[in-house]
Amino acid sequence: MNSHDFEINHTRPTSSGAGGILTLLCAIVTAMAGGDAVAQALPACAGNSSSDEMVRVGPICVDKFEASVWDQAGGKGNQYPKSSPRYPSWFPTNGNWTRPLYAASVQGAYPAAFLTWFQAQQACALSGKRLLTNAEWQMAAAGTPDPGLAGDGVVQCNTNTGGVLPAGQASTCFSRWGAHDMVGNLQEWVADWIQGPGINPSTVSNLFAPALYLLSTKEYGTDAINGINEAFHLDAPQSAEPIQSAPDAMPAGIARGGSWTGRTGAGAFALEATHTPSSRDNATGFRCAR
Repeated sequence: MNSHDFEINHTRPTSSGAGGILTLLCAIVTAMAGGDAVAQALPACAGNSSSDEMVRVGPICVDKFEASVWDQAGGKGNQYPKSSPRYPSWFPTNGNWTRPLYAASVQGAYPAAFLTWFQAQQACALSGKRLLTNAEWQMAAAGTPDPGLAGDGVVQCNTNTGGVLPAGQASTCFSRWGAHDMVGNLQEWVADWIQGPGINPSTVSNLFAPALYLLSTKEYGTDAINGINEAFHLDAPQSAEPIQSAPDAMPAGIARGGSWTGRTGAGAFALEATHTPSSRDNATGFRCAR
């Protein structure tokens, strides 16, 4: 895109507010032309503390690192998950918290896993942030390397190791925008839900047969859920906590990027949409935006 194209395709604003938008658009165009100049061309993003780092991705701010969870804002205090229970009873899997936990983007901290979409959403919101949409996640992941079997988690993205590694450890695993670990380490919940593939992952047939009337489990209010294809409810806390394995009538939450187990299947275009948003395991985490 050159400056002539920009003038043709955009009306010149006449108010100071619109002028700010034009300034940002010009910065984005400059950044697109300049490649590595992205960070210098766009306004900086501030987290909630010096250790809570965010990067500018076009018009939004995105966590620089996969989110860790803490009992004090800005990446301070006690970190979760613990060994058992993974999260305290006052921050339950359905997100109906009575005391807050906070998400923070902290380099060198182990990113949070074993949490549901609902817990991730609330941890972001309590930190003045939100989950990225699927489209925003894709934008932030642009240019992240895809090492496949070579993903050692030290230099390359963590796509072929024995487990999750500290945030930002892989020295070359960052996008053109400067967001780290968008490929591998933990696949990341995004805001979107989608029709599920069925409640049994071993017999997925790709048939669209939405249920006329379903009820969620008691933990989720025994609420009516109508007209969706269910997804598989995966509950794998890997702790002494009781496992809730009953289908809960929900569609699929979307997780992006693949994990440390992904190998050649992990990447900036990897998308997981087989599990309900009430699912939790050792390979799914999140990051926030605002």
